[in-house]
Amino acid sequence: MTAFMEQAADAAGWPGDAHCAGAQHEAVYDRRMEKPVPADPPALASVPRHKRAAMVTRLVEAEILPRLARAKRAGKAAAGTAAASNVTTPADTAELVRLLLKQDAADSIAFLDVLQRRGASPASLYLGIITDAARCLGAMWDEDRCDFATVTISMGRLQQVVRALSPTFQTAALSRAHADSILLLPAPGEQHFFGLVILSEFFLREGWHVVGGPAFRGNGPADIVRTTWVDVAGFSVASTVRIEALANCIRDVRKASVNTDIKIMIGGPLLLTRPNLVQELGADASASDAPGAVREARGLLSMRAAAD
Repeated sequence: MTAFMEQAADAAGWPGDAHCAGAQHEAVYDRRMEKPVPADPPALASVPRHKRAAMVTRLVEAEILPRLARAKRAGKAAAGTAAASNVTTPADTAELVRLLLKQDAADSIAFLDVLQRRGASPASLYLGIITDAARCLGAMWDEDRCDFATVTISMGRLQQVVRALSPTFQTAALSRAHADSILLLPAPGEQHFFGLVILSEFFLREGWHVVGGPAFRGNGPADIVRTTWVDVAGFSVASTVRIEALANCIRDVRKASVNTDIKIMIGGPLLLTRPNLVQELGADASASDAPGAVREARGLLSMRAAAD
């Protein structure tokens, strides 16, 4: 029990002096006997004791236990990424790009199979060599070292690589009786959307229901949320020329959503140069990578649940 409470306190971000379970209980008891125990704050004092117990139970079940589980999973993922850094190199990234440019997707998939046998996990490949290869292809296009058609075909092959890794990656997927839903779309007119492919994989793995996606060709975001319950809407933006259109899109989504408390997240390379982009766009949060996006989205819903 002591270990559990210490983990719970760490997961909740409580200060060190809040760890008063187990071996620390006697010291806390002695201090309380030396001086009067302070009264509960007025707001808490008005809550009946049985309701306080229910509130604590709800906190543990809805907040602490899920955070511990996510922390454990994040630790494993970090360990996997660290391990992969020892088995993948810049030369491996260059080889993957070469295969994507010159060969069909089967050769790229076979190459990643080799990397997995060397110890790389699907998660580390998603966040490492695959993401790096996408950036490299984008840079080649931006620098006119490769034409648009070639880069587009190569990015299509890279998406096939992601899909080939997906079954292995999703073997550890969570199953939720009532899955939260997230709408993932690029900003209006945005052409850089490969990050959403990776992002979808991580949300699916964490038990979310994903609406939309990079290849979505249906109704606009406002039309989707008008008829479909969406807990979080996530948009990727890479270009400054898309900011105004995305800001208008976010306003339209908030007005149209059947979920009147829909949360909005943004991501994409533009965040690196515009740290105040969340405020500019009227969003609720941002994230720089897929695992961070999952944590931020879960945090937004946790805050909403606590306010209810």
